[in-house]
Amino acid sequence: MDIKILSSLTETDVGCSALVIGTHNGIFHSDEVVACATLCLLNSDKSVQILRSRDSEMLKKCDICVDVGGGKFDHHQPDFNKARASTVLYASAGLVWNHYGKDLIKQLLAKYFPENNSDIVVNTVFKAFDESYIALVDCEDNGIATAPHIFSFIASFLPLWFENSTAKFNHQFAKALEVTTEVLEQALKTTIGKEISRSIIEANWANPSSFNFGILKIPAQTIDWLTPVTSINSREEDKSHQIDFVIFPYPNGGWAAQCVPMSVDEKFSKRVPFPASWAGETENLPEICGIPGATFCHNGRFFIRGESFDTVFEMCKLAKQEIQS
Repeated sequence: MDIKILSSLTETDVGCSALVIGTHNGIFHSDEVVACATLCLLNSDKSVQILRSRDSEMLKKCDICVDVGGGKFDHHQPDFNKARASTVLYASAGLVWNHYGKDLIKQLLAKYFPENNSDIVVNTVFKAFDESYIALVDCEDNGIATAPHIFSFIASFLPLWFENSTAKFNHQFAKALEVTTEVLEQALKTTIGKEISRSIIEANWANPSSFNFGILKIPAQTIDWLTPVTSINSREEDKSHQIDFVIFPYPNGGWAAQCVPMSVDEKFSKRVPFPASWAGETENLPEICGIPGATFCHNGRFFIRGESFDTVFEMCKLAKQEIQS
């Protein structure tokens, strides 16, 4: 991503093909840094120039201004009272997110989950991300609340009191913006991933080829399975249709399975633990459990590995049988 921080504009800057964003100079805050990061991420295929100034004539030449200039992304205007349905007042981060957030979500969905680019998914992610991240930034900037949030680190990039030159502020703003853009993208991808994973878990659970004997096949260990799986178990009265294990391909080869806990709050509990005789075993495990290809059982009896899907599936079935006998 090509981003340049400016303290003034020349005719060359105005006439170039880059997106020119205006924001105020001096001390920077989370709201305008997050707002700029959102615009940078949305326009990651372009060169971006950010003018940090309060010169109204120069700001008028920018393609978009945030947190300054009196436009629709500036919340410092007299009588400004634009707020969410939750009554949380907008700051520049929220104003930019409210206008461009869905476009950014659609862009990331097209890249990672093109088959899930529906309005329902976009709207769900948009609302969840605003509530979990953006609204907290707006609350801080508006003095409503100062609870720590994922972008609280931005203040640590401010120059020290004895280094507060314009050049130093711009340099530190650039560093803060680079990290913020990365954190923003990762947090947004995580939020998108959680929504998509919920639908995948539900679909796999309803599919007999992916769910049998209380064992649910999932795409990866790192998919967000815990909340949707425990949610299914809490609403499913038929114990034969509750999920006791999740099984998945292991990154280093083979397959693995993990015990499902009783709830999200009790994530170290186990609905069905693996047998005590397996705990910590590796080379001797096939002989102990009687299943060829078994390679590992964690001492905590919540995680196993094997050479193949069938191996791990049979290990899970055996664990259930021992509990039930």
